[in-house]
Amino acid sequence: MADTVGPDAIPRQRRQTSGYPPQLVTEAPPPIKPPPPPPRRPGGPPPPPPRARPNLPAPGQTLTEGDKQALALRALGLMNEQIQARIVHYRGDLETNSELDAITAQVVAQLKAVQGSLSPDGPAFDPEPLEAKHADSLVLLLTKLLSGERQASFVTQVLKPVGRRLAKLFFESELHERTKADKERKIYHAEQGIFYLLQRYKNRLHSELEGFDYESDEVRAQTFETLNKFERDMQVAFLSRRSPELNRVMEIFAAVLRDFLCTHLPTRLAPLAKITVRAAKTGSSRGAVDYKILAQAFPDFRREWEQRFMEQMVNFCEDELMGRLSNSDEPFRDETMAFFVDPQIFSATCQVVCELIYDSLFMEGFLDLPTDWRVSMRDKG
Repeated sequence: MADTVGPDAIPRQRRQTSGYPPQLVTEAPPPIKPPPPPPRRPGGPPPPPPRARPNLPAPGQTLTEGDKQALALRALGLMNEQIQARIVHYRGDLETNSELDAITAQVVAQLKAVQGSLSPDGPAFDPEPLEAKHADSLVLLLTKLLSGERQASFVTQVLKPVGRRLAKLFFESELHERTKADKERKIYHAEQGIFYLLQRYKNRLHSELEGFDYESDEVRAQTFETLNKFERDMQVAFLSRRSPELNRVMEIFAAVLRDFLCTHLPTRLAPLAKITVRAAKTGSSRGAVDYKILAQAFPDFRREWEQRFMEQMVNFCEDELMGRLSNSDEPFRDETMAFFVDPQIFSATCQVVCELIYDSLFMEGFLDLPTDWRVSMRDKG
């Protein structure tokens, strides 16, 4: 995350981000005479109510335990929505073959018949020995991943994509003239004010331009392109002014995340692994073995692991980050401080770390990943 980030971290074409009120615009036909100055806020449908979020702590303070728990739960919800959408999108593109489906159904029926014939009246199965083996193996493999030479490589693999995702989220949030709490942003730069104005009245400006009589289609196209270029120039100039503060915060966030992965998490692996595999009942899945977690147990394993990982990360990183930001020699804006206690930050970070962990466990032969998961990861990569 040592690389600096800039406004090029986001596409030039602005996209609406979940959680922000939509831009309100006025759809007006070309006027016959010059219209009066437009009102400060054009009419339109009311924006959706802002999502609840933890209150930003005062300087030198941290979130309460209840706020941290709520933050972790909402971050988990966001992450699961994104992952499920990606997997559903993959599945939606699949085409079926009637003959192949018939063969598959026949094979599945035969397998079920064979499984049902194996010791139906045998002794009750005890999953605890298998789960104990799973927990021991999980601790061993994660300890190896988070220590020695592999630790530095893993942290580097984490920090680069996390830095890109957070920069993209930060710049996208800055492009909205209202915050997630539905408050108008304070204008710090001239380019910021002009950009917000152009965005607010974008449809109105285009409608006005459509009403002019142009000498040729080429002149008309150049007119719209000039307006669009001016808007892009204001966007780039504004975001460039925000890059220095973002880079300073990202350096602090990277240091906090590195401490979490290298110092805090390794000392808690044993209880985390034990609680996770028992809650996920990895030893109770059909055909369970002691040397690995099967693919059918992965959804429960992922749910339980990510819940506990997220709780650990929020509790450690939020306190450390707010403390270091508050004690920094250079002050940070309230909007920047608020951005780094947003659920999206922890959701994006947890997703990157956990996907790398699952990939490592898969390569070690300990964790079987479902086909749809591996295909969605491949398509994403």
